[in-house]
Amino acid sequence: MQFNTTPAATPDSQRPRTRHLLTSLAVAVALILAGVALATPAAHAQPPSAARPGCARHDLAVTLTSSPGASRYRLAGWLCRPARTTTTVQLLIPGLTYTHRYWTGPDRRSDYTAAALSAGDAVYLVDRIGTGASDRPPADQVTTTTEATVTHQAVRALRDGTLGRFTRVIGVGHSYGSVIAMAEAATYHDVDALVLTGLLHDIRIDEMTRFTTDLYPAAADPKFTDTAPLDGYLTTRPGSRPGYFLDANTAVRGAAAWDEQTKTTATTGELTFTPDDELAYSRAITVPVLFVMGATDTLFCGTGQPCTTPADICQREHTAFPPGTALAAATIPRTGHSINLHHTAPLAFTAITTWLHHQHSAPATPLVSSCR
Repeated sequence: MQFNTTPAATPDSQRPRTRHLLTSLAVAVALILAGVALATPAAHAQPPSAARPGCARHDLAVTLTSSPGASRYRLAGWLCRPARTTTTVQLLIPGLTYTHRYWTGPDRRSDYTAAALSAGDAVYLVDRIGTGASDRPPADQVTTTTEATVTHQAVRALRDGTLGRFTRVIGVGHSYGSVIAMAEAATYHDVDALVLTGLLHDIRIDEMTRFTTDLYPAAADPKFTDTAPLDGYLTTRPGSRPGYFLDANTAVRGAAAWDEQTKTTATTGELTFTPDDELAYSRAITVPVLFVMGATDTLFCGTGQPCTTPADICQREHTAFPPGTALAAATIPRTGHSINLHHTAPLAFTAITTWLHHQHSAPATPLVSSCR
């Protein structure tokens, strides 16, 4: 989930807008940190995705920095291979308060992993560090920068034989996972393309501020009372998620209950990245990028901030990347922020897999348009 963002090209007249958001988020974080003191963490295992042919759990030992002697943590991951041999793997990075289960969803229609495998690509699903079945370091150490470092280690493992010897690695993110995908690509330049879903540089400030103030200490949530998250670990308040993440008209049956049941934690460290950080990431990216947005995403789309057509997305994003970067966009109608939890999700899956396999030819779906 992107928290602290402004338009890609921010004129001086918009600077107070950025300061307002930064101030609101600073207050929100202060209120969260002033909450109850939380206990020492216990086990954080979360049930893995349903077993399927070709999938196996493969965790990685990772560090948050490249410093000698840095502490090592477990990154939980699941590697799935298609029926036929492939040299391409998609690294799937979930958003804030989501685990890898976002990519498998509550039903067949919501299962992006199955769509990617059917298209012939392998996938590596992860619980980001600090979430799900992965280890939970101190909250202030789990930041966009350190998560990019962790993601880089996953990319390297997919190439060097630790997890596989894939020659093409695609970073696929949702929401805050898209921020991490950009940070990793900008820092290490080791992925071949990016798919950024549920993310734009220009946010709806009121909605995003409301979302951040709805975060509260995870230890106070009934879902996490038995696991005692560390101080600084947060989650969404019960019942708050549908208003931010779902379009009630097209969400799959039971999506709200499933979303609440499978939610995970976030950290105060993740709330510290700034609009300038995000713009610096995108302006250092040279690989092809596809944006995929739900047209009714309440956090990014609204009056004056349209997501109705791919041209809307291109108009909002093209100045945030170097002129030579190949950009494309897709909009999914009647779809909220968590795209995979809607009946329209297959449209997004088709847009992504088509773009990945036809980057150098005309897309097979009218949902995708080139921005250049």
